Amino acid sequence: MIVEFSVKNFRSIKELQTISFVATGLKSPKGNLDIDIDNIAKSSDRNLFKTIGIYGANASGKSNIIKALDFFIKFIASEPSSLSNMSSLCDPFLYQNDCQNTESFFQIVLVINNEKYRYGITVKNNLKVKPNNDSPSNNDSPYSSEIITGEWLMGKKQKNAGQLFTRIGKKITNNLPIKEVIPPVPYEHSLFLSHVAAYANDNICQKIRKYLAGMVVSNLGNEGHEKFRVLSVNYINQKFENENRKDLLTLLASFDLKYDTVDLQKDPEQNKIYPQDKITFTKGYISSNKQQQVSLNLNKNESAGTQKLFDLAGLILIAFELNSPAFIILDEIDSNFHPALLIKLIKLFNTPSFNKNNSQLLFTSHDTNLMSPSIMRRDQFYFTEKQEDESSRLYALSDLKGIRNNVDFAKQYLAGYYGALPILDSELNEKIANHE
Repeated sequence: MIVEFSVKNFRSIKELQTISFVATGLKSPKGNLDIDIDNIAKSSDRNLFKTIGIYGANASGKSNIIKALDFFIKFIASEPSSLSNMSSLCDPFLYQNDCQNTESFFQIVLVINNEKYRYGITVKNNLKVKPNNDSPSNNDSPYSSEIITGEWLMGKKQKNAGQLFTRIGKKITNNLPIKEVIPPVPYEHSLFLSHVAAYANDNICQKIRKYLAGMVVSNLGNEGHEKFRVLSVNYINQKFENENRKDLLTLLASFDLKYDTVDLQKDPEQNKIYPQDKITFTKGYISSNKQQQVSLNLNKNESAGTQKLFDLAGLILIAFELNSPAFIILDEIDSNFHPALLIKLIKLFNTPSFNKNNSQLLFTSHDTNLMSPSIMRRDQFYFTEKQEDESSRLYALSDLKGIRNNVDFAKQYLAGYYGALPILDSELNEKIANHE
């Protein structure tokens, strides 16, 4: 499970910002004590949340926190390449001198098999001129458009926690408990973590990379939920087809979307995104004292909320069926969702009988219906706020003093008690109203 994630100098994030899944020592109010049991998973000697939500005004930096973690995990999980694939990570804060020559910082703390590890990198754009392809020295010094300036892994070293490896540029201090001889990293953009995983068997680096690669990291973002539809389609078409169809229909029914069957037509064009008009539900009803049946096409007859829920159903079911915890990122989770459906989705992640493997969900939202002590604790809510220098500040509701555990979080947030609200220019509104 993920313990915490930190990022610095990425997009609107200037100073070091950290989001933590570690539960604080606060207790839920009487009547909501089940929240302290359901929402928290015990991993080793740590209490970790299964859900964290980020709120804030538009352009305050919510999505940049999400993107930083998403890009970082996907880069670690990607296959080593002769080409640098770090352009998404090398996107520094622009409101500073010589910004393209600055380092960006990413670090994750996670628990694997009850052992805690801390892994991180610093990266930057390579401003050196690319060597001419005809230069005889070109093969000796392969060019990387982005480079890793630092890399480190901390964790259990024999009986004590210690430094497993550190790196500055391509110079590496290796204290990993492995027998294999590891050759130098081939490129300045090559992760030593992935390099060791490829050359040594049954080692810590291999376990960390495999764990992150199998976490089902999925970012809704601006690409929409359509890209996940294939997961629902594939889930239905697996060898346990009838059982899986039943599970998917049961999940939809828990959201008060009750259907008798779901049928998939073949897609002759083999589209990357399976067409909605190839998906049909059947539903029974009574008319003239007779049992009737109607066919409902997902594209023509169903709402945007139902379409989104079908697209996400396979992702949710797969995440909860893995042997290890999945990690799902959903940006703007409330888009096209009725508040009741959204509350139900969050509660599914926080229900131990359903989320048996303690999969985690990180989401952003503007829907304040979730901001209730009967759904989530105040240390599960984070806020982003744009500061005077255009940088984003991230902070938890539990960081604020004088906030009781049993108050109406949503009411206080909208009243401006917590900050992280848009600043509306009343003078400009008056000028518009007066056509000045």
